[in-house]
Amino acid sequence: MVNLPSGYTDIHTYAKDLVSFLHEPLSVQITGGIHVNDAFIYNAWSKLPSEWTTWWESLPSPQHAQKDLINSLRNEPSARLDDLPGRPQSLEHWLQRIRALSLEREQFILPASIPEVEIPEVLAQKMVTKKLAEVKAGARYINHICQTQSIARVIDIGSGQGYLSLTLAAACGLKVLAIDGSASQIQGSKAAAQQTGLKEDQNVTHLVRYVTGTDELAEEISTWAQGEKCLLTGLHACGSLSEHMLRLCTSVPEISYAAVVGCCFNHINPLSASHPNGFPISAFMRENKLKLSASALVTGCQAPTNWPPQPPNSVFGRKAFYRAVLEKLLYDKQVLVQGQQQQQQQQRPVWGIRTGDLASFHAYTSRALSSLNLVLGKDITGEEIAEYERRFEARKGEIAVLQTLSVLLCRVVESVIAMDRVMFLRERGMGEVDVVPVFEYKESPRNLMVVARKVDAVDAEGSD
Repeated sequence: MVNLPSGYTDIHTYAKDLVSFLHEPLSVQITGGIHVNDAFIYNAWSKLPSEWTTWWESLPSPQHAQKDLINSLRNEPSARLDDLPGRPQSLEHWLQRIRALSLEREQFILPASIPEVEIPEVLAQKMVTKKLAEVKAGARYINHICQTQSIARVIDIGSGQGYLSLTLAAACGLKVLAIDGSASQIQGSKAAAQQTGLKEDQNVTHLVRYVTGTDELAEEISTWAQGEKCLLTGLHACGSLSEHMLRLCTSVPEISYAAVVGCCFNHINPLSASHPNGFPISAFMRENKLKLSASALVTGCQAPTNWPPQPPNSVFGRKAFYRAVLEKLLYDKQVLVQGQQQQQQQQRPVWGIRTGDLASFHAYTSRALSSLNLVLGKDITGEEIAEYERRFEARKGEIAVLQTLSVLLCRVVESVIAMDRVMFLRERGMGEVDVVPVFEYKESPRNLMVVARKVDAVDAEGSD
């Protein structure tokens, strides 16, 4: 059963509250309804509650507001003792709602009686600290499930270089099917398997396959399973890959357990005519009209409580401010034809930012104009660039606060994505579904593992 936030006992009530909150006009605005890049075009600041903006403007610097907002996300009461005095009650209530709607992110720690998994040295030495921690925690949890559920086979999708796959095979004695869409990644995993002493098709089997939810892969998995129970896993399955994996879990009879950690929500395909199986994938969330913009999905990838402190004139801050002023300049000048403007709004052109580009707004704009096939001095003059910088300089703090606001709903967005997957699995007959924060959040913020178990005939009889 999902460990719901305090005050909730029913997942349907909780899920509805999540959707309602994310559909509120303020939530829609800050998660992309008015993109930070377009803040000056559409006067985003003036569309926020006036008592909030008045208070933020009264603070010594926008960095005070940014720090206050980020600290408000922390679950530890001690972290919120430094709340700035004078915070409007309506803002305080809104921040409390964010915390109240977010799934627990504190790492779930298995009892000390459950043994650690020792990662083979040949694999451990190749991993960065973050990956090492993820594989150790993930392998330990997965091995625990396999031991308690008498599962001897694991399917690892998005297996990459084989860090998890080979650890499960070498350290846990599990038979593993490692699947990845990249031939070079699989080749690297095969080489590491040989170094670890694992035998192909005996301890581990490698497949180069793109996982798209097709029946062909389901048949291959069933053939490999040889009638034995399997666990399907993937640590940080990118975008819609997690959804494809969950569909496989419900369609392959031999898969009795799933343990999937998603990431890169910006690569999720939203529901559309071209993606009829797109997000949201559960009937419940579709019935409740859940809809998240591309910018909102990006929000779910953020972890502002892990951000290092930013100085007042940081590179991060200058980039956001310069981009917003540039968007306003391009909009006012109408130097792009309509088709280009539409494309710009949909795809937001990206160009390589060099250190020198941030030396001044003039340097930044010059670089941008060349990327947009516009001519400095003809389409936009140096005098216009200087004038716009002067005009908006005093509003730099607005962009700083808006930038922080734009990611403040990160945990709510990630919670609703996780609940969509929970609902989907329950609708497809998975008897037990949970969401487990399997990694340390400070080390690996995408730490929510969706864990599901099929109810077999014995379970069903016992429940009658």
